[in-house]
Amino acid sequence: MLMDNFTALFFLPQDQINLVHSHETSEMNRYRWLALRYLPFDTPMSRLMTIIGQECVHRLLNLQEVASRMELGACIDVRSLPVTSYFDNNYQHFFVVDARMARQVLIGAVEAAKSTCTFISWLLETNATPELHQPLFIFSIQKNNEHRILQDYLDQ
Repeated sequence: MLMDNFTALFFLPQDQINLVHSHETSEMNRYRWLALRYLPFDTPMSRLMTIIGQECVHRLLNLQEVASRMELGACIDVRSLPVTSYFDNNYQHFFVVDARMARQVLIGAVEAAKSTCTFISWLLETNATPELHQPLFIFSIQKNNEHRILQDYLDQ
């Protein structure tokens, strides 16, 4: 029984690549939505979200390069990625319209960034593929920085 639980923690490299790729694509889309939502109310925040979204693109390209070097490039299934709407039905407006809404949306972004840190850390800890250690380690550092930046902005 213990062995079954232990082996269940490890993914095949192609599965791990797909998990990271899918999650980072979702993150990129979320930050693009956030950039759009903040645009009319807080241009600096909109720019920050745009920059973070661009960093997601760079990580995705790096991941695709790593997958290609591992001859797993075909394993990244970009067609099956869900298209997610990040419109929150709890608000009357899509765009951020006041400081209270801006703070609530930012709190959500900080919470999502923290969850991503946990997810990437878990993937790094359970990684059994040496070729993926460095990319996952870099992802982890960058995602922790992303979370810290958003938390710092919230604390201001």
